[in-house]
Amino acid sequence: MKNWFGLIVFLAVVPGATGAEIAIDPSRFQLQVEKGAEARSAIVEDEAQPKSKELMVTVSKPGPEFWSVELRAPGFSFDPGKRYDLLFRARSSQSEYVYFTLEKTDGNQASITRGTFLQLPEQPVDCTVEFEVQEKAPSARVTISSLSVDQATFYFSDFKLIEK
Repeated sequence: MKNWFGLIVFLAVVPGATGAEIAIDPSRFQLQVEKGAEARSAIVEDEAQPKSKELMVTVSKPGPEFWSVELRAPGFSFDPGKRYDLLFRARSSQSEYVYFTLEKTDGNQASITRGTFLQLPEQPVDCTVEFEVQEKAPSARVTISSLSVDQATFYFSDFKLIEK
């Protein structure tokens, strides 16, 4: 009887351990504005996909640093050596490069992955950013930076984080 219970626990836990997919609600992202930049965010209806919501960020005054305007989605835990894909749809009012990374949230807020710049066009596109976690981070976040280079409006939707 004990062996059957162990088998049931194994079958219930192991499929979620690899290949896990986490949908990230756009409202989970928090807007961080610093260094004199001005920006606002809102959840709006996605024009391209009716009945779907997207996160809109409008930068009305750029900041002096690429991290002057960021979106941060906290509440994640990452282990070293694991790989993740961040999938989402995005567009910008003008073609802009945006920076994606995973960061610790306990203490020094250091990146735990190599960051990636991705060019967002004016038309909605499906995007994938790959991360390889370099150090343990039991308290971490997904961070989107470089939103404050120019005045622009960014749109993000359909976030999924997939462990590979």
